[in-house]
Amino acid sequence: MSALLDASGAFPDLPMRGDASPGAAAAPTQRPKSRRARRGPTLRDVAQRAGVSNMTVSRVINRERGVGPDKRALVERAMRELNYFPNLAAQALAKTQLTDKIALLFDTRDVTALGEMVSIGSDEAARLNVKLVFVRVRREDDPIHTLETLENLGIRGVLLSAPLCDDTRLRVVLREAGMRFVAVGSSDSDPGLSSIGIDDARAAYDLTRYLLQLGHRRIGFIAGNPRHCSSAQRRAGHEAALIEQGIKPDKALQWEAPYTFDSSIAAADALALQPRVTAIVASNDDMAAAVIHMAIGRGIAVPRSLTVCGFDDGEAVLMTCPRLTMVRRPIAKMVSWGIRQLFEELVALSRGEEPLIQNTVVDHAIAYQESDAPPERAGISPFGLSAQAR
Repeated sequence: MSALLDASGAFPDLPMRGDASPGAAAAPTQRPKSRRARRGPTLRDVAQRAGVSNMTVSRVINRERGVGPDKRALVERAMRELNYFPNLAAQALAKTQLTDKIALLFDTRDVTALGEMVSIGSDEAARLNVKLVFVRVRREDDPIHTLETLENLGIRGVLLSAPLCDDTRLRVVLREAGMRFVAVGSSDSDPGLSSIGIDDARAAYDLTRYLLQLGHRRIGFIAGNPRHCSSAQRRAGHEAALIEQGIKPDKALQWEAPYTFDSSIAAADALALQPRVTAIVASNDDMAAAVIHMAIGRGIAVPRSLTVCGFDDGEAVLMTCPRLTMVRRPIAKMVSWGIRQLFEELVALSRGEEPLIQNTVVDHAIAYQESDAPPERAGISPFGLSAQAR
């Protein structure tokens, strides 16, 4: 079972049972008597009194690991002060359901990538009998609000897809709330977090080294959002390839942009330089597409006068002409692994066991297509490169 919704957690308004049909006379209703006076303390009341999340209170009640002794003491004291007693029947039911609802968080307008995640994710979740919800979280969203949305949906575990998997603020909020999560698309080696991804530094190194082999020496680089670990890793790999060839990285040839097509401002800066760069590596395909768009608008031929390469093999690749040379990531493999890993960690927690953390690195590939060529000044025909150089 899976569902797709926005981070607000809102679904379209639907008529409630008993609503009158259009044109029908409204039936007289009687205001129900308020039961507020007889209302006992709830789990939410305990969370507010203790100053923790609902998820943390639930973990304390169910005697799960992952809650520090200080927070556990705060929750237990709040329960005593409020005279709160857990619903034992509900607890017993919860313990028979080892597969809690999980969510895959995404922030992409790339229909191709999202479609692949939904298809593969739904199949893997169905195989494991896991309830999977897809929630869009925008880069500018407050992580606290995102956490509240997940708790309101009853989410027990989260898959963070790229670029959210590298968002340090979101990670901190989820971790402090005791929310279990797995990073899908990240090569982070955090010992407290399971992750799967390519070696971003190595991928950027390989791509830049290939351009150097073509004869390029003045290579521009557009990094992604500095909040994301992959941005720094890809920049490091790019610079390592330059240094290996005796080229000192030039900050004047590096720019930052938020991983979107709207990063064309950075592309404009890159294309305005004199002498102009002969190649540009963009940290994702949307930014690479922006570079090609700006270059064509300025009458710069790609790849004859400018080589452009990207990352991720997203939807932008289908819309660029010439077809983009870029680093490919195995999205299907990463999403499938992430769901299985998160499932196993939740099962371990339900048994009172310590989950096994795994940091997995998968192979990347470079798709050599139509947007790369030797620089004009090299005196080589842009389309005369032998297949062996690739």
